[in-house]
Amino acid sequence: MCYSVLIFDNQRRTHHFMLMILGKMARIIRWDRSGLVATKKFNYVSQPELMGRFIWRFARMSAAQRGHDTTATRISPDSAEYRLMKMRAKAPKVATQAGEGRDEQANTTAIPGGVVGGTEATGGGTGEAIVIEKEDEEVVPGVIGDHARAAFAKSLRADPICWRLRVDDAQKGARYFLVGRPHFIASGLVGRGTQTFIAVDEADPQGPLVYLKDAWRVAHTGIKQEGEILEKLNSKDDGGPVPFIPTVRYHGDVDNQATRSQEIWEKKNGGQSDKECPLKTHRHYRLVVNEVGLPLDTFQNAFELVGVVIDCIQAHGHAYNRKRLIHRDISAGNVLIYPKPVTDKNGSVREVRVGLLADWELAKCIDDHDDGPRQPDRTGTWQFLSANALSHPSRRIMVQDDMESLFHLLLYEAIRYLPNNCFNVGMFIDKYFDGYDEDRDGVYVGGEKKMATMRTGTLMVTSSTALAFYLPKSAPTAAAALVTPSLPISNFGRSESHAKPAAVSGTSPASEFPAQESSDDLHPINKLFSDLQELFKAHYALNVPNNNPPKKPTSGSTAKATQEPEIDFIMATRLSMLQETGFEYDWSASAEPAPDLPPSISPEEQAKMEALAAKLASHKALTKVIVGRYGREKWPEEDRVPDQLPANYRRTNGKKRAADSTWQTSGSQPKRSRASGKPPV
Repeated sequence: MCYSVLIFDNQRRTHHFMLMILGKMARIIRWDRSGLVATKKFNYVSQPELMGRFIWRFARMSAAQRGHDTTATRISPDSAEYRLMKMRAKAPKVATQAGEGRDEQANTTAIPGGVVGGTEATGGGTGEAIVIEKEDEEVVPGVIGDHARAAFAKSLRADPICWRLRVDDAQKGARYFLVGRPHFIASGLVGRGTQTFIAVDEADPQGPLVYLKDAWRVAHTGIKQEGEILEKLNSKDDGGPVPFIPTVRYHGDVDNQATRSQEIWEKKNGGQSDKECPLKTHRHYRLVVNEVGLPLDTFQNAFELVGVVIDCIQAHGHAYNRKRLIHRDISAGNVLIYPKPVTDKNGSVREVRVGLLADWELAKCIDDHDDGPRQPDRTGTWQFLSANALSHPSRRIMVQDDMESLFHLLLYEAIRYLPNNCFNVGMFIDKYFDGYDEDRDGVYVGGEKKMATMRTGTLMVTSSTALAFYLPKSAPTAAAALVTPSLPISNFGRSESHAKPAAVSGTSPASEFPAQESSDDLHPINKLFSDLQELFKAHYALNVPNNNPPKKPTSGSTAKATQEPEIDFIMATRLSMLQETGFEYDWSASAEPAPDLPPSISPEEQAKMEALAAKLASHKALTKVIVGRYGREKWPEEDRVPDQLPANYRRTNGKKRAADSTWQTSGSQPKRSRASGKPPV
C-alpha cells in the first residue's frame, strides 16, 4: 500500500495496477481513490499464462487505460513555461528611504527585474535610498501579496517535476495552469486525495498567482461541486457576496475520470439489498480560487487569532442567513489567514491579515429537509466536531455545532502557541481532541474530556487544575485608544451579549510563566474562553442535563481597553469591515456576568439558561460576545511562543503530510480523514 501511496502522491494518476508477489503466489491489484480490486491468489509458477496474459494486455493499453491523467502535461526544464515559472518565483527588489529613527522595511517600493541572492540591503547613509534584497523563498516586506510569490518559489525548490494542468469549466471552457511541487498532499490512499498548488494562469502569465485544488470529490446524490457552492456564496444575489471566503475563478470535473472500485463491489454484491456499499464514488475535480491563504497556525498573536474567528463567524452567518448554506466542517485546516490589501486613512495600500473560511465542499442547504446521510460515514473533522455531534453521529449539524467547532479551533491554537499552565500539551490534545469512546453497538463516539468541558463550562488541565493562559514575561501590552464608540455588525440574530471572566488556576514553568498568579499575569483570552464556555454550558444543560455544574467566580472589569497603534489600526479596520455589513455594538453597555446555574433550576433560571444557549444560534449575538472582549481587554502584541505540541506526537492517523488544509501554504496540523467513520488511532 505504501508503494501505491507514493505513486499517487508523485504522479498524475487516475488509477494504477500492481503485481503483488507472495513467494510462488501472486495477485493482480487495481487501485483507485475508492478502494482496490484484487484477483484471487494464483501460482504463477504452475500457471505462468495468467501473469503473462496480464503483462501482454497491459503493454498494449493506452496511457489513459494504464491510469495516467492525460489532462496533466509534464513541463520540460528547457521550455518557455518553465522559464515563466522561474521568473514569477523571483523575489522583487524593493527600495526604501533609510533615515534616523525609521524602519528600513517601511515604505518600500518594488523595483522591476530579477533579484540577487542574499538578504543584505545595498546603499547606505542617512536618508539615502537603499535596496533590500531577499531570497526567493522569503517574503519581501512592503510588497502586497508577496506571500504567494514566496510560497510559489518554495514549490520550485530543487527543480521539481512541474506540470501544466487543465481545468475544464462548464461555463468558461478549458484553462491551463502551471504548477510546481504540491504544497499539500492528503495522506492515505482512499479518499479525496487532495493536492493543492500555487499556480500561474497560463492565459494571464503576469497576473496574480492563484491557488489550485486537485481532488477526487465524492460524487453522491445531493453533493454539489465545491465551485458551485462558492459561486453561490460569491454571487451578487441574496444580498451580495459573502465576506471572508475564497473567490472561485475556474472549476470543473476532469474529463470523465471517476473511480470504478465501487462498481465492482456493487456487481459482486448486487443481490444483497440489505448491505450498503462501503465504497464511495469519487470524481476527479479541479478548483481554482483567487486567494492564497496562510495557515491558521501562523497567527502573530492572540489578538489576531480572535480577530480571525470573528471574521469566520461573519462568513458563516452571511452564508447561513442569506445564502441558506451551513459549512459543517470547520477545522484548523479550513480557517486561514489572508493578507488582505486595504487602504488606510492616508490613502496608502497596506495588508491586514483577515480570516478566510474555506473548504465548503461539505456545505449543505439548510432548506434541504432530507435528513438522510449523503455519505456512508459521518461528516466533518474529528478533532473539531462538537461534542454533541460526536456523541450522536447521525444527527444533523446545526449552527451551534459549527460555532462550537470554532471554539475548539481557538482552543487548539491557543494551547499550542500561547503560554499556559498545561505541562503536557500532547496528552491534552490526545484526550480533548483525539479522544474517543465506543458505545455498546460498537459505534465510535467522542471522548469524555470534550463533553465534560461543554457540560461544566470549565477547561481542566488535570482533575484539580483549571487551564490558564498567561502573559509572557516582558510582553508589551496595548496602550492607545479604541477608535469607534459604536460598532455596527450585520443583523444576524436577536440576543444581547453577556461576558464573564475566566476561572483560572494552576502553576506554570518559572522560565516561561509568572511565578504567582495575579490578574496582571493572566492573558485576556481566559475571559473570552469563559464567556464562551458559559454559553456552551447552558446549551448542553438543555440537551444533556448536568446536576452538579461547578461554580465560577464573579466577573472583573468590563471597561474598554486601550491598544498599541498597530493593533489599533487592525482593530479599526476589522470593525470597519463589520460596520459595512450592518453590525452594531454599544460600547457604553457593561458586559454583565452570566448567572451560575444551581442544581435545581427554577423557571426564571431556566429562561436565563435558554437565553444564554440562544446566543449560539445567533451569529450576531455570538459576535457581540467575542467583540466585547476583543475591544475591552488589553491584548499583548507579543504573546506567541514556539509550538508546545511534542514533535513526536503522532496520534492522528488522518493528517496531511504538509499541512491540514487544502487552502494553506505552510504549517502542519492533524486532521481527521473523512474516508472513514472511525476516530484517529
